[in-house]
Amino acid sequence: MEWWRKYFSEDYLKLYKHDIAESTREADGIIRMLQPEPGARILDLACGFGRHSVVLAQKGYQVTGYDLSEGFLNKARELAETLKVQIELKQGDMREIPYDNEFDAIINMLTAFGFFENEQEDLRVLKGVHKALKPGGQFLLDVINREAAAQIEVPRQWIRENHAFLLEERVFDFFRSRLEMTRLLILQSGEVKQANFSIRLYTLTEILELFNAAGLVLIDVYGDFSGALYNAESPRMILVAQKEQ
Repeated sequence: MEWWRKYFSEDYLKLYKHDIAESTREADGIIRMLQPEPGARILDLACGFGRHSVVLAQKGYQVTGYDLSEGFLNKARELAETLKVQIELKQGDMREIPYDNEFDAIINMLTAFGFFENEQEDLRVLKGVHKALKPGGQFLLDVINREAAAQIEVPRQWIRENHAFLLEERVFDFFRSRLEMTRLLILQSGEVKQANFSIRLYTLTEILELFNAAGLVLIDVYGDFSGALYNAESPRMILVAQKEQ
């Protein structure tokens, strides 16, 4: 079974809630980096429970959220209704983006890239992004910075989130360039659930090769959502690319 089908479940949602301040800060960073026109059409690829989609919609953009998880999309729908914003939601695999020349911008947030077992499947995602963008449209890809993630200082830690306890163990596989993580979730009931996470982290050079193969041209690279310049110690690697005309 593909790991993400189990990992991104109702149990995952028990750990996280909508932090409007954090979502707004990140959405403001997206707007500053992309500078979309008022009312621009934005695709939130792998939108999860829609926390960026709803904030961008609040700011006047036409947002479509696309995700594989029906549970996440239901939560996104509930969040949009609570905040009284309109967003379009569609279920599907990011390797099979069903749009053609429709969006002014596409965003892929919080390391929702690199899930698959080989580079060719990740390239399929980027080719789908290219196809879905209008000519001159922009793509923002936000991932963990591989160079920083490889230096794991605390391989095992306890986390308390949203009334649940989580034991998280991390290891970076240098041979496969994958961050491997095991999570034990302890619910209030005392029930213990395990989920495994495995994601391919790319160097900047490798990402540029994939962009080039997909017809995407790099414009900028940032190290966080404040707009700091990217370097080896940056917590994030946020790339902005453009569809070739």
